[in-house]
Amino acid sequence: MLDKLVQFFKNLFSGLFGGKKNDNTSKPPTADPISDPVVEKPHTPIGTRDLPPVEPDFPQDASEVEADTAATVVASNVEDPVVLLPGDDPAEPVAEPEPEVTKPVVAETPTVETPPATDTSTSHKARYLWCLDNGHGKLTAGKRSPKMANGKQLLEYEFNRDIVKRISEALDKIGVKYFNVVPEVEVGDFLAERVGRANSKQSSLPKIFLSIHANAIGDGDDWESPRGIETWHFHNSRTGKGLARIFQKHLIKQTNWVDRKIKSYPGRRQFYVLRNTTMPAVLTENGFYTNKEEATNLLKDSVRQKIADAHVDAILEIEKNGI
Repeated sequence: MLDKLVQFFKNLFSGLFGGKKNDNTSKPPTADPISDPVVEKPHTPIGTRDLPPVEPDFPQDASEVEADTAATVVASNVEDPVVLLPGDDPAEPVAEPEPEVTKPVVAETPTVETPPATDTSTSHKARYLWCLDNGHGKLTAGKRSPKMANGKQLLEYEFNRDIVKRISEALDKIGVKYFNVVPEVEVGDFLAERVGRANSKQSSLPKIFLSIHANAIGDGDDWESPRGIETWHFHNSRTGKGLARIFQKHLIKQTNWVDRKIKSYPGRRQFYVLRNTTMPAVLTENGFYTNKEEATNLLKDSVRQKIADAHVDAILEIEKNGI
């Protein structure tokens, strides 16, 4: 009892005269991770928040492969069969289009043709949700052609967005479902956000990721000789290779440009968007803006429309036959 009285008066005088606190009250309280409320950081709008840095050893597109060990790239012809190899994905191969049958010409009584409907959106039953990705943004360093004598310059972010816009307008008329992954312009590569938006997009339809680019080689200060079109897929993906083959076929048919084949990068060095998307994915490289002739063509409205039409034709073939 005496000891308790002594301790009582010690604590009383300590509190009154600012004496030393005991060990139990000198430490700041420790937060309880279960019961204590979590204070979240203020929300930052998408497009301005800090994103995880891109691993420097992973290429973003074909322009970053050309300066690397290009000998490791696997290239295939459009006509090559899609062969299932050990480690390939289990998806079914893309169905081949049915061969055209030539019917004999039979004389018929002339009839008055009915004008086609201007709106065909109700006639198409959507099969997939196409995640359209316009690679890069206005804030991405480089990604532009050398300046021409007239002062014009191709900016890849603008080209990519124009092609996606043209594709979207065509798909709206047909009734094909799509999702514009990055409608913003004032962004950089935005890779983590691109992939995250596509992966998290809710859809009752299976999704396909289509990333659209223009190609480059060199430091961008001088005109270079490489030209042509190539389409990339995730390495050893039978589905991806089948999709790439269809896009490459239609792009070469529409433009008649050099066929640089369908390509993939073995091992871990896959393109970011092909490596991290959770759906079949392809990336088209539509000509070289570091080639003076092709850069000039890529600025033309008529050429851009052909490139957009080729993508639409490929999409419709896949919508019809499946993957």
